[in-house]
Amino acid sequence: MSTATPANASGPASVAGTARTATHESAAASAGTTVSGAATAQAGTTVSAAATAQAGTTVSAAATAQASTAIPPGVTAQAGTAVSAAATAQASTAIPPGVTAPDSPASPMTRLIPRPPLPPGVPGAAVRPRRADAPHAVIGAEVWHTGWARSLLERLELRTVIADERLSCERVLDTLAAQSVAFVCEELPVSGLAAMTWAARRTEALRRDDPLLGVVFMVEGHRALDPRALGPLVRTLSPGDTDLPDFLAEVQRVRHEYHWELRNRRPGPLPAGEAAAPPARWTGTVPNFNVKHPSMLLPYALLSAHTKRDVYCEISPQEALLFVADSVGRGPVAAVAEVFRTLRRDVDRLNSALGSRLRLHLDHADDYEVVQAACESGFDSVMVDGSGRTLHQNVLFTNAATELARRYGVLVEGEIGSIDGAGLRKWNKTTMSDFTRFVENTDLDLVGAHVGQFHSFDYGFAATRRSLADVGLMDDRAAGDDLHAFAEACARVEKDLTDAGLPGYSAEHRLVAALARRATTAGDGPEAGPRLDAVFREARTRVPVFQRPLLDALEKEWLEQRLAKARRKTEVWDEVFATEPAREHRYAAIDHGLVQALTGVLEGTGRALVVHGGSSISRVDLASLPAHGVARVNFGSGVYADYLEALRAHLPVDLAVDLNSLTGEGTWKHVRRMSYLAEATRDWRSWTDAPPSFVDTFVSRLERCYAAPLRGRTPAQAQGGRS
Repeated sequence: MSTATPANASGPASVAGTARTATHESAAASAGTTVSGAATAQAGTTVSAAATAQAGTTVSAAATAQASTAIPPGVTAQAGTAVSAAATAQASTAIPPGVTAPDSPASPMTRLIPRPPLPPGVPGAAVRPRRADAPHAVIGAEVWHTGWARSLLERLELRTVIADERLSCERVLDTLAAQSVAFVCEELPVSGLAAMTWAARRTEALRRDDPLLGVVFMVEGHRALDPRALGPLVRTLSPGDTDLPDFLAEVQRVRHEYHWELRNRRPGPLPAGEAAAPPARWTGTVPNFNVKHPSMLLPYALLSAHTKRDVYCEISPQEALLFVADSVGRGPVAAVAEVFRTLRRDVDRLNSALGSRLRLHLDHADDYEVVQAACESGFDSVMVDGSGRTLHQNVLFTNAATELARRYGVLVEGEIGSIDGAGLRKWNKTTMSDFTRFVENTDLDLVGAHVGQFHSFDYGFAATRRSLADVGLMDDRAAGDDLHAFAEACARVEKDLTDAGLPGYSAEHRLVAALARRATTAGDGPEAGPRLDAVFREARTRVPVFQRPLLDALEKEWLEQRLAKARRKTEVWDEVFATEPAREHRYAAIDHGLVQALTGVLEGTGRALVVHGGSSISRVDLASLPAHGVARVNFGSGVYADYLEALRAHLPVDLAVDLNSLTGEGTWKHVRRMSYLAEATRDWRSWTDAPPSFVDTFVSRLERCYAAPLRGRTPAQAQGGRS
């Protein structure tokens, strides 16, 4: 027979005896045990979501309630009794004498124990609202029972789970939902080189399922181990530490950048007020030109002024980040938002100066925060792109983002059927069934579809955010002497010594351990401590000659570790800038029957079809789209290549010749292009009154090759320019 006293506490419970609380959310139970939410109990006992204890046991209140209630004599709870969490008593409320639990396991708590009034002068337990969205922190029992460490951890107000020898940290992580644990905190039982090796192994074991799990090691003194010797998202916890909230924020920030699902699980609070009236709808089929550089806005505005028609210009978050943004120091979204505000000011200035009707559109945005940044910047329309997700996810994401955009009076476009630039999916056209279901379940103004066209640019902003987070994590430990690389080098040399037959007590092992201890325990701050070159220089003056090769081997391993990180970062940048567009010399085969069927679905709904990948469509096919009722056609890589070609007439010959030699791939190709654009257009805002001749040439080409076909005119009928 076991007795259980419920405690109305949201923190962890430290229980001695047969009933031990392991976690607020989930726990491991012994055979035959039913566990509800927060406890591990003996066989046959059902435990409520607060905490349980034997008679006379004190339940510690690390979170909200003073759970020091002892069960009065004579009060027993039969084995198998179900304890309801809804009727859990206040932690300071004693069970009246004579109240005995009935034998029936189905008896509810409301009939088992009535709620008597609190005795005079006894305050009720303070009840803290449960933070359902707060992450978990898995804490080792030895850490939790250390007073100063417990105090620092409680300030974070996380959902704390206590692990011990019966319920290890790995088992707790297996039980809890993925990405729900912010960090694990354990004691560091060793010091010196052994501490670095032990920490690396424990980190690898804990991150078996979540490589972005934060790991914290408790040390008794801040000089025990320099945290710079640990890996990314790993740190130490020492008395008086004040940086733990910053570490938690960093873990959450990196996860936010890595996981689309985490940052788009639900949108933020909508702006106050009712939905604003949307802007005027389109008339006819309008072109939508891509902006790879702000100087391209001028010819677009001139085209609108000359034709007296609406002309859209678009930029995706990927292009804003890789082509226009100055810095990502405050994060990619902040950098993109600054680009949006600058473009809005430039478009307004050009419309005012030239009398143009240039509209600003956000293309291929798959993040709520990016959509909101564009709306707040004053964009005229936004594309909410959930086409890379399942149809159900696409509908949910599109509807949530549409509700946000409606508050700003912005036209909203969605897409069904992904039009990516690589892989087999680029050939998969939108199906009528998916299109119909998407239209019926969303409230969009414009709908993009895949009708046979293709992109020549990778709009994967989410992948770029992950790559930037990767680079940031590598930079985090590569600064200065890169003690993390040195710790890995020491571990490798230790292994080489062992493989060579040298015992662990040999002078060579002790030398490596002494160097590691000297480099990683003398720091008094993130920038303090001896430089490694000083450590090596001091060691070379003291060791015997026959041990000098060991020092050089350690230095070689250290430098190779640093070089490996630098190479990895270079590879990541090459992957990011492999999105550089290439001029396509072939045209897509447009399915005109599918276009007609899709526009037929939209007929009478007030919505219209958008066709992306206009650069892949021949002029004959472009001229047929207005008759099908297509509202907008997007042009990207072809227009950009035309602009670079026209720009050559404005730039001195030496740099123009360099443009012809752009045969490299990835980073260097992108750097050369952007350097060329920056040099050729550095004063483009002064061109408004007297545009250079190449601008007029480019405007004529825009009219002839892109705008005129959308008005039902063939290239031969278009005015001016060359085809």
